[in-house]
Amino acid sequence: MKKLTYAMTVLVVTMVFSVNGNELDTTLRLKSQDVKVTQQGQKLFEQICASCHAKDLSGGTGFNLKDGEWVHGSAPSQILSNVKTGFLNAGMPGFEQVFDATQIEAIVAYVLSKREGWDNLTYKLYQLNGADDTDVTADKLIKSGELAKGLADFAIPEVQHYFIEFEGDFYAPKDLDTQVWLQWGFPHELKVYINHKQVTKGGTAWFPTWRLERGKQHLKVTYRSGDTKPNQRDLILIGTNLDLTVKLFPLSSKAKNIVEEKKFELKASDHILIQRKRILDLPPSTISVGFPTKVNYGFNTKTCAVVGLWQGDMLNVGPNIAGRGEDPSLPLGEWVFHAPEQLQHVNEEHKCHYKGYRLENGNPVFSYTLGGQQYALSVETKSSNTLNFIYSITGNQPIKLKIPETSNWQWTHGLQPIERQSALLTPKQNGRVVVTATATATVKE
Repeated sequence: MKKLTYAMTVLVVTMVFSVNGNELDTTLRLKSQDVKVTQQGQKLFEQICASCHAKDLSGGTGFNLKDGEWVHGSAPSQILSNVKTGFLNAGMPGFEQVFDATQIEAIVAYVLSKREGWDNLTYKLYQLNGADDTDVTADKLIKSGELAKGLADFAIPEVQHYFIEFEGDFYAPKDLDTQVWLQWGFPHELKVYINHKQVTKGGTAWFPTWRLERGKQHLKVTYRSGDTKPNQRDLILIGTNLDLTVKLFPLSSKAKNIVEEKKFELKASDHILIQRKRILDLPPSTISVGFPTKVNYGFNTKTCAVVGLWQGDMLNVGPNIAGRGEDPSLPLGEWVFHAPEQLQHVNEEHKCHYKGYRLENGNPVFSYTLGGQQYALSVETKSSNTLNFIYSITGNQPIKLKIPETSNWQWTHGLQPIERQSALLTPKQNGRVVVTATATATVKE
């Protein structure tokens, strides 16, 4: 009787814990959809957690927090418990004594809001009778299971002719249109289903794509081996933006290594960095400059204009390196503006002629001619919220500039505000025009 009573007690306690866990999971999932909560969580995450897990949650010394692989449990309540208690043997402290309950829940909600890829992924493998067999029936099922790493593993089959399907919940970015991209897709027989409806294939024969919905959805991917060669069947599935310029996250095991190779971050930690790489959203022939104050800009040598300004760390040049120049480098911070918005001369009659740059205390000074005038441009900054664009002009002739459209930023010349429309600015006696850009709302550094 005592044993029975003890067993019943354990069962009741377990059931109560499970119910409480389910309720907490629901609460945290709802909070992950609340913008105010996730914004608070983002601020706290970037203050404390980003140093180990990266600002974009992709992982560094700590785990990737966006993918479907969770070593210590993927349920929201489990993540919350892990943040509270930590894992000192793995180098992660507990934050229960640092943040209150509301703050920790906000951090977890933010992490949940940034999920990408599969969740609760399962597979089913069917053995077919030959390359032409398209009849997939229950009696042909030979293997099934869960995939804890959240990646479709096309290397599972050990038979020659087969049909395999991968299915689970799937998280795509909420603020970006994305797609599934199959690298070297011809002649593979791959089909994609979202919320139980087949998705129309786009792209090209060799690089087919399937459009994803934003946020959470149910995703199923099926593949029939047919007469494809065995060494070509370990498929590369990657989530990308719609123009394929950014490889965002892997959907298959083989794709993971490819995506991870595309991460090589440049950060101007103690001195100014200068890079001439292809950059997403910026024109070709752009030279990027990064400051230790965590502000960066791009100067286009074809138009002699400042074509981009962003706050945060400088660049991930990994895509450009791994893609052998095919994929652009990615700014690591947040845009203030980028092309077609730009700080540029208003002079449609003449083209600029770029002459190069020299370094002054490690800071580049770009030289060029435009309409017979000689110019030099340098940028000075003391923080990520204030920059001085310094134009040096021979002959002290007025300079006409078009100001980029920016939100939460003010542009001034001296103490006078400058409108976005073209402004005629007169140099001081030293032949300099200083245009200052100042954030009107303080931004995290």
